[in-house]
Amino acid sequence: MTPGEFIEVFDTVAEAPGGVERLRELVLQLAVQGRLVRQEPDDEPAGRLIAELEGGKQRLLLEKVITKPRYPSGVSVVQEPFEVPETWQWLRLSDVSAIVGGGTPRSSESSFWSDEQDIPWITPADMRKQPSRYISRGARDITSEGLNRSSAQMLPIGSVLFSSRAPIGHVGIAANPLSTNQGFKSCVPYIPAMSEYLYIFLRQAGPDINAQATGTTFKEISGKDFALISIPIPPLAEQHRIVAKVDELMGLIDRLEQHLVAKREYHEAFAAAAVHHL
Repeated sequence: MTPGEFIEVFDTVAEAPGGVERLRELVLQLAVQGRLVRQEPDDEPAGRLIAELEGGKQRLLLEKVITKPRYPSGVSVVQEPFEVPETWQWLRLSDVSAIVGGGTPRSSESSFWSDEQDIPWITPADMRKQPSRYISRGARDITSEGLNRSSAQMLPIGSVLFSSRAPIGHVGIAANPLSTNQGFKSCVPYIPAMSEYLYIFLRQAGPDINAQATGTTFKEISGKDFALISIPIPPLAEQHRIVAKVDELMGLIDRLEQHLVAKREYHEAFAAAAVHHL
């Protein structure tokens, strides 16, 4: 789908209430279904990534970037949620990444918190107005002692953060090593080059994950349930093409939204001027 075709087909959708947001959702949906870019015959099938994923996991364990994963991998996807190209592979999130939680140091202990830049510590609130997919730090930092004396964990560059409660669905990629509070289930990809595709998938899957979450005080998805989420995996080269196309189309939608805002403002100003004249 070319940018011109996208605008020709969907420009009328944007005029409807909520149309711009619907366009963004549609781009993400097409991306994870294998309908946004062409499949290339020279791409290695995604099934060949499985050995590389296992090797990446063992490397992260050896380098002590992660501890032994709590959640099982290799649980087959019995019922595929939707059809994907033949070169793709259905896996679980725990097959492609370590699932890591977070924690909050005791607030009354001043030595756990830093007034200067120390260890970045992210909360879901820090991601509400995120300017890009990458996040480097939040409103507060913690100290090494605060990290060691709580359940917070260091996440390496490229980890994909997913807020699992209050609210569910904020997604970002770590621009540098950082930690989070307990409101996250973060993915440390076994193949670092998969970070951006994981980000796109979790953005698309966020509403469904929220719908399946449980809780009384507030809804939350458990680490086990998050680890078992089915994810369609394209060949690595196609993942990169998907990310590039999503960025291109999202940029078009942003410009379309700006045009619609300017158009509405013009109409409102014109109407106000006409009323004043009358």
